[in-house]
Amino acid sequence: MPTAAGPADTIDQIQRLVAAGQYRVGVHAVRHMIEEGFDEHQMVEALRGRIRVLEEYPDEHRSLVLGRFHFTAATTSALHVVCDLSDERVLDIVTAYVPQPPWWVTPTQRGRKT
Repeated sequence: MPTAAGPADTIDQIQRLVAAGQYRVGVHAVRHMIEEGFDEHQMVEALRGRIRVLEEYPDEHRSLVLGRFHFTAATTSALHVVCDLSDERVLDIVTAYVPQPPWWVTPTQRGRKT
């Protein structure tokens, strides 16, 4: 059972586990990395930086967080990461993707439903 009680606790737990290297990357996240051109290092950069909880799915112990990573030294991109916190010892990264239209109007505003 996760210990996170709110967005700040969720962020603290995610960043603590990532900093300790206690995370697993799911196949869906890997697929998006290949298709969208980012890598694990950039995903970790996004999670270690300033992140924001966009949505919480308490029944699944999951949260959708928004972070940013560098594509190049001068270019950053938003990144959405779905984090599973059902095991307080390890973070499961369910998926990660660059938010894009039509599903996202902006990195924080949903567009069309899938």
